[in-house]
Amino acid sequence: MKKINIFILAFGAVLALGCDKDFLNRYPEDQPNSITYYTTAEQLSLAINSAYNNLSYAQDGFPYLMQLEGTSDVMWQRPNTNAQTIGLGQHTPGTGMIRTIWAQSYAGIAKCNMLLDNMAKAKAVTPVAEYTRIDAEARFLRAYYYGNLISLFGDVPLVEKSLTVEESFLPRTPQTDVLNFIFRELDIAADKLPLSYTGTDIGRATKTSALAYKARMALYSGKWDVAAAASKAVMDLGYHSLYPNFRNLFTYAGENSREMIFAFDFKQTVWVNAISQNMQARNSSGFSGLVPTRAIADSYECTDGLTIDKSPLYSTALPFNNRDPRMRQTLLGDGDTWFGTGGITFNMTFHPDSTTCTRYTPTRAKITNLEVTNAFSAFSGFLLKKYLDPADLVLNTQSELAFMLIRYAEVLLTYAEAKIESNQIDASVLNAINQVRARGYGVGVTQTTLYPAITTTNQAALRAIVRRERKVELFGEGLRLFDIRRWKIAEKVMNGVLFGKALNKTIYYSLPIPTLDENSSPDYSSFNSLVGVVGNFKIMDNPRVFKSFQYLWPIPQEEIDVNKNPGFKQNPGY
Repeated sequence: MKKINIFILAFGAVLALGCDKDFLNRYPEDQPNSITYYTTAEQLSLAINSAYNNLSYAQDGFPYLMQLEGTSDVMWQRPNTNAQTIGLGQHTPGTGMIRTIWAQSYAGIAKCNMLLDNMAKAKAVTPVAEYTRIDAEARFLRAYYYGNLISLFGDVPLVEKSLTVEESFLPRTPQTDVLNFIFRELDIAADKLPLSYTGTDIGRATKTSALAYKARMALYSGKWDVAAAASKAVMDLGYHSLYPNFRNLFTYAGENSREMIFAFDFKQTVWVNAISQNMQARNSSGFSGLVPTRAIADSYECTDGLTIDKSPLYSTALPFNNRDPRMRQTLLGDGDTWFGTGGITFNMTFHPDSTTCTRYTPTRAKITNLEVTNAFSAFSGFLLKKYLDPADLVLNTQSELAFMLIRYAEVLLTYAEAKIESNQIDASVLNAINQVRARGYGVGVTQTTLYPAITTTNQAALRAIVRRERKVELFGEGLRLFDIRRWKIAEKVMNGVLFGKALNKTIYYSLPIPTLDENSSPDYSSFNSLVGVVGNFKIMDNPRVFKSFQYLWPIPQEEIDVNKNPGFKQNPGY
C-alpha cells in the first residue's frame, strides 16, 4: 500500500467530526464529504465545532501546552517520556510528541480548509450573522494552528485549500510568508468576530482572540510595532480585565472571567482532562506528574522587588516567606495546607526525612507522607497549583475546568515587551507591567505602597523585568518553551543538570543562594554536590543538552519519507 495516511491526516482528504465544548454536543450521522455535506446551517455549525477539537488534545491526561512546558527549563513531566526526551535534547524526527503536534495541527487546518472551501453551499440557508461568524472562526483557527507550526518547526507547507492525496506533496513555505498569511487571516477574523458570547457559545473565538493571537505571533517574530498595536487594540476595547484573585483564576471560580480571551472548554461525556489525577499530590490521590523545577521557584522576587540573590529578605530556611505572593499561589510547597479526597486537609512537606505529615481534618492525625515515601513523587519539592480545584477530586480523570490558551495578563506583558524592545518606553509600559504585578498582591495598580511597583525607564532593566514577569506570571501555561527560543537563551537554560530537592533535611534548609542573570535564570554551579537531580532514575540520570540547531524541532520522519518534493527537506541537524 502507498503510505498516504500522514497526508490524509495532515492535509485533509478526509475529515472526521467530533465534539469537545458546550457547543459541541451533537455528532453528525455520517462522516462528511465535500459533495453531500456543508449544505445546511447545522452542518456548518458541526463542522466549525469540530475544528476546535485539535486545540487541546491531551497525552497522559495533560493538554499539550502543559506538555510543552515540561520540555522547558521550568518544568519536568514525569509520566511522559517524550517530553523528557525533548527536555534532554535527545529528540529525533521519530519522537512521538513531535509527530502528534504536527499531525494534530494539520488535522485542524484540514477541517478549516474543507469548511471554507464548501460552506458557500449553505450560504442561502444560513443566517448572515452565523455564516459570517463561522467563516471568521475557521480563519482564526487555521491561523492559530499555523502559528504553532511555524513557532516549532520554522518553514512549513502552507495549505489554503483542501487537497487530494496527489496534491499533498508540497514544499515547505518560508516562515515569513506563513506569518503574513496568519496576519491576514487574523485581521479578517478580528473584523468579523463578535466581542463576546453568551450561553453555550461561550468559548468560541472572539474579536479579541484574533487580536491577541496576532500580538503573540508578532512578538514571537520580533515585529514589535505589530505586537504593540494588536495588544493595544485589545486593551483599548475595554472589555477584558485582570481577575482579582490570581490563585482562583485557575479554578472553577475564575472560569470564563473577563481575563479569559480564548480557552478550551471541557465537558463531561464529551471531552474531559485528567489534570487533577496527573498533577495532584500523592496524598490527594494524584501522580505528582508535572513537576516545577528549582529554576522557577528561585525566579520569584522577594516582596521588596529584588531577586533572591540581592534581597536581604530571602531565607533559604523559609523560601516562601517574603516572596511575591504568586509563588505561593502557583507552587505547592512546604508549609501549604492542601486538600485531599474525602474532605481531608493536610500539611505539605517535601523534605526527605519527613515520612509522615499531619492530617488536619476531619480528625487530626499523622499520616504517611507519600511525597517522600512514594518512588514517583515530586522530586523538586514543588508541585503546580494551577488548574487544581477540590471539585475535581471526586472524578479526578474527568475535569471540566477550561484551560486558557490566551488571557489578558499575557496581552499586557506583550504590549510592554514590544514597546520596551522598540525603545518606546512611556507610562503605559509601566502601567501594563504594574497591573500584572499588583494583581499578584491582590491590590490595585495605584496602591504602590502595597506592592513593588516598577518605576525605572531603563530599557535593559525593563527587559529583564518583563522577561521575569512572563516567566512567573505565565508559568505552567505552555508559553515558556517559545520564550526561551525567541530570546535565544535555550542554550544556557537547557544545558546541564536539572536540579531537584536537597538530599537531606539539614541541607534542605541551608542551601547556598544561586545567582540570577538578566533573564532570571539561576546559576547552581556553586552547589552541584548538594542537590539531587530531578528524576535521578531512568532517563533523567543524564544532564540536559541543548544544541543550536534544536531551536527548531525536526520535521516528523514519516513526512520526510512520504514527501519527495525537493522543496520539502528536514531541518538542519536532524
